[in-house]
Amino acid sequence: PIFFEICVIVVRIKLLITFQKHSKTSIKLTSSRVSTSPQMHCSGCENRIKKNIRFVKGVKKIETSIPGQTVIIIYDKSKSEYKDFIAAFKKIGYEVEPKQK
Repeated sequence: PIFFEICVIVVRIKLLITFQKHSKTSIKLTSSRVSTSPQMHCSGCENRIKKNIRFVKGVKKIETSIPGQTVIIIYDKSKSEYKDFIAAFKKIGYEVEPKQK
């Protein structure tokens, strides 16, 4: 029983330390809305973009829309910049331009 209680206390302390480390780090999320050239025309295009762009550091979410011809990328701007996405799209054969809502 004492050993078990000590283990529980150790686990709680480790969790508390981990939580404190993460709460001190401020994540600065931003989003970019882009259109692609060539245009997306099928789910294969969407999947290709999602599967490749997710490897850019800091990416949290990628939304694609064939009807709207947009890709919205939500990312941590302390880990990547817009130019990183330009390069990532270029690797898979796309050019991107910022698109207003």
